[in-house]
Amino acid sequence: MLVIADDLTGAVDAAGAFAAGGHHSVVVLHPQDTTGDMSSGGGVLVVDTDTRPMTGAQAFAITAGLVHRLAPDELFIKIDSTLRGHVRATVDGALSALAAAGAPPAHVVVCPAFPSQGRTVVGAQVHIGGVPINAPSLADVFAGLPTATLLAIPDALTDNDLATFVASATRSGRGSTLWVGSAGLARQLGMATASDNPSPLNDAHPPRAAERVLVVVGSRQARTAEQIDHLDPDTAVLIIDPRDPSLRDQLEPAVMQADGLVLTGGATARAVLDMLQVRTLVVHGEVEPGIPWATGSGRSGDITVVTKAGGFGDAFSLQGAVRFLARA
Repeated sequence: MLVIADDLTGAVDAAGAFAAGGHHSVVVLHPQDTTGDMSSGGGVLVVDTDTRPMTGAQAFAITAGLVHRLAPDELFIKIDSTLRGHVRATVDGALSALAAAGAPPAHVVVCPAFPSQGRTVVGAQVHIGGVPINAPSLADVFAGLPTATLLAIPDALTDNDLATFVASATRSGRGSTLWVGSAGLARQLGMATASDNPSPLNDAHPPRAAERVLVVVGSRQARTAEQIDHLDPDTAVLIIDPRDPSLRDQLEPAVMQADGLVLTGGATARAVLDMLQVRTLVVHGEVEPGIPWATGSGRSGDITVVTKAGGFGDAFSLQGAVRFLARA
């Protein structure tokens, strides 16, 4: 399975969702590091294209090039649960490459619902906390797909709704499917395709307790601010602007000393891991749904990382992530 994501927290979210189903899940932070055999090894390969801040044309071209080069047997396009980024251009890029290879999907399933994080889909409209978001309906976003491709946009108010739809779709033998969704859909697809022999790398706890955990926050979401307020008083926290040109000077001294990182926001996670020269992450599981943990290696040595999208979790999720890494 190849998963293509447009930002890093989304990539790791999706990998964590598949890892929860027992799949060996690896995130590659730079598309140029991928090779054709990576997507055919039986596990889940997640590639962060980092196209969210780019143009739609760039998102199309990068996605099409990646699908062409890797030629995956199965493909999942991970999109933001609130439809940020170039959703249609990314899917069009994937469809273009698949068609050029003579393997257009028979079906496209689109459902960015993530019920455990308050994201649902009703009547092709995304809702947060039961309120429709200010965005076009999914039916409008995906209008005009190739006529040979059948589009499905299922309602999903609960995880069970997603599970029921995925179970039906994967059992039906109805032809190839391009999956488009958030980590909520990825989790149910991962469960439905779970192996009887889960990856030995999937574990409930890090290999060792972190002694120096650092929380780095770049998200401006109100939920993240609430989570910061609930951290234990002695927690080391850096609040940054990922666009600040002096960011490296702010980050490097603290990050280089940490052996456990909690990173909030995709741009923040990208900035920190690029500074550490981490190229890949092995994602082992989740601290809680939507908040995955992973290990990697960079210029500071081995590191254990928890990533979190800014709007995810409850008031105590950052505190829980820190305690998870420290095994407190």
